[in-house]
Amino acid sequence: MFMLVSQDPYSLDVESFGEERPMIDFFNIKDYKITQEGVNMYSTAERVQRFDDKDVMYGIDVLMMKKGSVDYLQSDNGTLKENVLYLSGNVKYAREGFFNVSAESVEYYESNKTLIGRTPFTFESKDFRALGDSFVYNTNNRLLEAEKFKATMQMGKK
Repeated sequence: MFMLVSQDPYSLDVESFGEERPMIDFFNIKDYKITQEGVNMYSTAERVQRFDDKDVMYGIDVLMMKKGSVDYLQSDNGTLKENVLYLSGNVKYAREGFFNVSAESVEYYESNKTLIGRTPFTFESKDFRALGDSFVYNTNNRLLEAEKFKATMQMGKK
């Protein structure tokens, strides 16, 4: 009863009146995507804020399980708006056992499962390293397209 009496539900914070405030503020979020084959995506975020037109996330980690492989996506921040995830800050995408892609910002389009990086990126695999200006990676057909890149290949000994 003391809590109800001491609360002041009609107070107004005049200093932050003009700020955009989240409708909901979540901490330590875990999300699963489950299909008939089982869990095919597991994601966590340290914090998620829901606004009218977008979700803003911090500390993002996503595991995507596909037939025969596991993909991993990590980023400091992200904004989900109209089924496009805009990631920024230490964005890393890895396909288990095959390659890693790192960039400062990346867009992920859920509709066609495509990652687009419009900032300089690093692509690394076991014997291959490339630096480039931009890339498009389709996670369905596993096709990587890059622009203005410089590649270094490690050749095996005969």
